[in-house]
Amino acid sequence: MGTSSSCCQEEGLAEPPKEVQEVVHNSYSRDADASSSSSSAKHSPPALVAALTTASNAPSKWSRLQQMRVLEVDADIVRGISLHASLRSFGRLWRQSPLDLPEEGRLSLYARSAPAAGYDIFLSHTWQTPGRYKVLSLLFQAGWKHMLLFWAISVVAAALLSRFHVLPMPFHIVPDFLEYHELYCPFFPWCLLMAFLGSCFGLLLAPYSPSLCGHPVCFLDVVSIHQVDQELMERGIYGLGGFLRVSKELRVLWSAPYLSRLWCVFELAAYRMANPEGRMVLAPLFIEVGVLLSLLGTYFAAVLFNLNFILGHQSGEIRSLSYLFALTPIYVLMHLFRRTNMAKLKLLSDLQTFDLERADCRTDFDREFIHRAIIEWYGSKEAFTEYVRGPLRDELLGGKKEILPLQYLLIVATVTFSASLDNIIALDLGRVPVYWVAAQFIGSCVGFYLCWLVMMLKLCIFLCDRFAEPVYPGPLDFLQTFVLFGAGAGFYYGGAEICRRAYTTSLEASIAWACAACLLSGLSFFTDRLIASYLTVRRAK
Repeated sequence: MGTSSSCCQEEGLAEPPKEVQEVVHNSYSRDADASSSSSSAKHSPPALVAALTTASNAPSKWSRLQQMRVLEVDADIVRGISLHASLRSFGRLWRQSPLDLPEEGRLSLYARSAPAAGYDIFLSHTWQTPGRYKVLSLLFQAGWKHMLLFWAISVVAAALLSRFHVLPMPFHIVPDFLEYHELYCPFFPWCLLMAFLGSCFGLLLAPYSPSLCGHPVCFLDVVSIHQVDQELMERGIYGLGGFLRVSKELRVLWSAPYLSRLWCVFELAAYRMANPEGRMVLAPLFIEVGVLLSLLGTYFAAVLFNLNFILGHQSGEIRSLSYLFALTPIYVLMHLFRRTNMAKLKLLSDLQTFDLERADCRTDFDREFIHRAIIEWYGSKEAFTEYVRGPLRDELLGGKKEILPLQYLLIVATVTFSASLDNIIALDLGRVPVYWVAAQFIGSCVGFYLCWLVMMLKLCIFLCDRFAEPVYPGPLDFLQTFVLFGAGAGFYYGGAEICRRAYTTSLEASIAWACAACLLSGLSFFTDRLIASYLTVRRAK
């Protein structure tokens, strides 16, 4: 192996000045000299000192550039962290850039990772995006199963405690069945309350809970690359290609600045060359932001609906007005969702208009290193640009037929399902015959609040996605949202009336309605894919 100076002379490149880069693997000062390495080694853990003794056997950044050893694996420094562990302490590792930490704080980061044979997930992101969005995104991705599990346990516990008079029931509701209007049905939204608490605890405790599907080992730059020792840092930064080579999945935490960072572009370029059979997953951060907005809006609407039940509004006119009032948070939600979905338009635009020359980094050496690698792999910069606009774009967007994945739709649907269970418990406590309790459970809880609501969510989300861009910017944009809200509210109100008439007619009618709603809900996933494919073809033209 040549030293830095000899490689520099052979390549005709001057060693760049010391400079701090913008991403984790760029906090490295580009002059990796022996004196700084020795100084850092004095403050390093014993395991790191041992690693330094073998540094001379590792390829330098200059030899990687000169001999195009960009994808060579430096096995001695392959270190990973479990996805769940990276999210502990409310995602502290993600929320603060190492550039903002004192040296002691940066020194401790490397100890958070452990030696690994390879990675289940390579997390690709830019530190120009606030870490809270990445924490939210990864928390939902890693914790949605825990949310559903804790939700189920909490709701079952609330239902049993309510049914056996352990929990107080200070209010009452009036049954929808005319012949039982005089019955006193004690009510309190314990299932809704416990659903909220259970889901929150499930999500927040996911990083500390036993994993339901194993603990994936991840590459996270801030802990997998040493942030203090200059020599280890250089080996980590310019060994990214090797890390990608031993990664089963490249997960792109996409945000608006992503494709403007040259190192992020390098990771996209290197992964397909280093790992042709590897899985490349696009995980836009706006998806989980939309899920959080949907959850909060649905819980707020459910609280307003419960007020309607408690006040006993039964006449048709008042019922319609109360529905509209309770759906008001959905209007706010849809407007915010439209704003959030503008990020998707930015994603499509960035991929369609990608230009390698517009991607930026802070040192000339890094630019030369990345550009040479791309030319070596793809033939030319222009060929790589066309690859990003075409095959890579198709691969990243190919699996994104649904705007929101099924698991997220189910999480939102648990809110209304839980609220409807409170009504069923009240009817049972009020001694409404089991026949009619079963009819309302099947027709309302299953048919409407689970199946029909999923369709309504898909419709509202589709409308917000399809018409995210304002037709007339300014105050009229709120009118555009109102039109979309009207379509969603009409769909909701129509289903609610059909549902009520079905379960107040007979158990058989309720079962027929629930089956129809379930069938339509299932078909909506296929129509969603067809519409998404059609729109993708239109955009491509």
